[in-house]
Amino acid sequence: MPKSFITVALLVGLPGCYAATRATVDLGQAEQQLAAARAAGAPERAVYAWTMADEYMKKARDEWARSDYQRADEMVNKATEWAAKAADLARSGGAAPAWTGESSPPPEATQGPAVEDESGVWR
Repeated sequence: MPKSFITVALLVGLPGCYAATRATVDLGQAEQQLAAARAAGAPERAVYAWTMADEYMKKARDEWARSDYQRADEMVNKATEWAAKAADLARSGGAAPAWTGESSPPPEATQGPAVEDESGVWR
């Protein structure tokens, strides 16, 4: 077997291995960032950013499973960005309601009960 054939085979085969390995490592790092955002309370305090991060992560896993590592890497990058935003929002107080423990009374009814008039119309 000539050396040039082996060289060409390695040059063709190795980039694919690198892409798969890199995508797998990036996927693991993104999972860690999502876990950190979850620990910071992002699912409750930064719902939108958390949902975006989680959905991009699901799509990244799907693309990775289909061996589309370039697309998986794009989704991982977006998931990482959203996870960072979610964690920052959650740590800074987020959009969670400030519960005071006081309950407000129910709103007063402005009209009486609905009644049917002589024309058969409910009012």
